[in-house]
Formats: sequence, structure tokens, C-alpha cells
Amino acid sequence: MAMYLSSILVLSLLIILPDLWFYLKMKKHRFYRWLRFSALVPGILFIMSFFYIRYGLRYNDNYLLTSRISWIFVILALIYTPKIIYIIFYYLNRLFNRVFGKRTRILRVVGFGLGAFFVAVLSYGVVVTRDNFYLKQQVIEVNGLPDSFEGYRIAVFADFHLGNWNRKFRVMEPIVSLINSTNADIIIFAGDLINNFNQETEGWEPYFRQLKSKNGMYAVLGNHDYGDYTNWDTEEEKIINLEKTKQNIRNLGFNLLLNEHTELIKGSDTITLVGVENFGSGHFDDYSDLKMALQGTLPERKKMLITHDPNHWNAEVAGIRPDIFLSFSGHTHAGQIGYSRGRIHLSPASFIYPEWDGLYARKNQFLYVNRGIGYVGIPIRIGVPPEITLIILKKRQ
Repeated sequence: MAMYLSSILVLSLLIILPDLWFYLKMKKHRFYRWLRFSALVPGILFIMSFFYIRYGLRYNDNYLLTSRISWIFVILALIYTPKIIYIIFYYLNRLFNRVFGKRTRILRVVGFGLGAFFVAVLSYGVVVTRDNFYLKQQVIEVNGLPDSFEGYRIAVFADFHLGNWNRKFRVMEPIVSLINSTNADIIIFAGDLINNFNQETEGWEPYFRQLKSKNGMYAVLGNHDYGDYTNWDTEEEKIINLEKTKQNIRNLGFNLLLNEHTELIKGSDTITLVGVENFGSGHFDDYSDLKMALQGTLPERKKMLITHDPNHWNAEVAGIRPDIFLSFSGHTHAGQIGYSRGRIHLSPASFIYPEWDGLYARKNQFLYVNRGIGYVGIPIRIGVPPEITLIILKKRQ
């Protein structure tokens, strides 16, 4: 609760103080009164909207509300980030003039330019790259891979957050095309299909049913799939919503693995596929039970694990369960903003998750973290576009 209140306080100050600064500057230079007060309008409207959304609405009255709220944050970022950048460079300019005894406005011009550049980049990330889905191919060489699984093809995606797409069903067209082009043996979805509400899957079934694989589609639940991020009138209402969500995922064509396992058979060989419910790290609730999921499995048999949160790999898998040679996760969205080229990988997610994007290896164990299809918060992708992954298994020679 204290962290929540602190976040609200910081956000409010980031809104109020820039508006107040511009108001006082306009007053000093004798702008028209109506124009001066217009500087305060965006902040006032946003704060009013925030409190109405937070305390005046029940999210489950309109499950599409989340997508509309996210656009408020886009407008907020477009208005206030340039303001804050300009104010910072305004005072840097004053400091420069005082230290060097010169009168120049160059840093103020730089601040204005950076603010404009940020608006352009943000707009590009919202309008162009947010749904610019791409296919990434990753070959993984495995010691002791069963012969029949040489060249085994696994299509992986995660974090769709269907409610955010406001029933924009056409986004599935490139996704279906990319996944079906992989000629996958199996398709894996690593959690967070929805934001909170089972109704978010309405209308999507015909599109998911177009996905094709040789040996089925498998999914697990992510932290958002439990409905933990809204206010329910009763616990029973929340439970009913979760059960409907599980059934809806199955109706889309997935085999939903809830702390359980299944066997993948190819030729004369078998690999065990394990799926756990959401592993809770940090402030996320823990629903996972790897021990239960592994009950009845053969210790010597190679295994793959689907677990939404990549932190689970370090906690219970890497160096602990050598029979699990490959894990699939999502959850991080690769921070939605970042830079990833060659050996350079930068993102806000890197400060939170040790493993946040792509392939990680420890001896003969691997973790692949998919960037996800959708978004949370601001509907944006910059530098880390939404991803579908084709993983190809090869035997290490």
C-alpha cells in the first residue's frame, strides 16, 4: 500500500509541477489569463480521470476499459515528457550561462529539440511498431537429444493481453500467418492471454483455431490470467471468472497445463512437456507447483518446461533439475522499450529480471524468454518488437 501511494504521489508531482512551472512562466511574461490557465488544464483533467477510473468505476463493468485507459497514458507521455525535458534543459542553460558568464539559449533549443524527438519516437512506437510482429528463429543444440527429435520445431508466443486490443481481430492475421509458416511440431503459449476477465477472449476463437501444428498447442496461465488486478465483489465471482478463463483457453484450441505434464512422442522417442501455473516472484502471487507437475514422470527422461515468469528458472530449475533441458517463459515484454543488437541489450526490464529477452544457457540447460505479442500500460513497442519465436532443437555433436 505504501509503495502504491508513493507511486501516485510521484506521478501527481510529475504532472502538477510542470504545468505549474509553465503557468508561472506565462504569468511572468503577461500572457492572456485564459492562455495561462490552459497550461493547467491537461494535469487537472488527467488527475480527475485517474481518480474516476480508480475509485468511480468497477473494471469488470467494462472489460475493454483497460485498453482505453492505456491511451490516457499515451497522451500523458506525449504531453509531459517533452515538458519535463524542456524544463531540465532550461535550468541547465541557466547554469551554463552563470558558470561561463555567457548569454545563450542553445541548451534550451536542445531541450526543445529532444522533447520533439521524443514525441516522434513515441508516436512511431505507438502507431507503427506496436503491432509489427516478427518471427525470430533460434537453434538450440542439446546434449543427449533423442534421435527422433532432431530438427523438432517449436513455435512460441506469449503475453497477448487480449483485452488491450479492443477486439481488433485483424491483428491475428499476421500472427496466424507467421506461426503457420514455421511448420511447427507444437505451438506453445507461455501465459497472460488476458488482462483480467474471461470475456476478453470473446470473438477470438475462429482466429486461434486457424493455428496449425503437427502435434497440438499447449499453454499455461500467467499472472494476469487469474484476475488479480481488479476488484471483485466476492471471492466466488473471481473463482468463477478464473474457471471460465481456463475453459476459454481450451476452447481456443490449447491443451492447458495446470501444474501437470504430458508426453510428446515422435518416432520411438519421448520428451515430457511440463506446464506450471504462474510462479510468483516479487509482488506476484505464486500458484506454481513444479513438484506436483513432475509427479509420475521418469527421472531419466528429457523434459521441457513452460513457466510464465522467467525468475522460476533460477529459483527451481537451473542447476537443480538437470532433466529439464529447456524452459519457455514470457512475462517481461522485454520492457516494451529497449535496444537489442548483437551483444548490446538494454531495457528497463534488465534492471528487474536477470533473464528478460531471448536465450540463456547454463551448462546444458536453456531458458528462452519470448518478448510477447501484446503490451501492458502504454500501448507501445520501441526497439523490441512483438515476437513469435521458432525454436529448432538440434543434437549437440
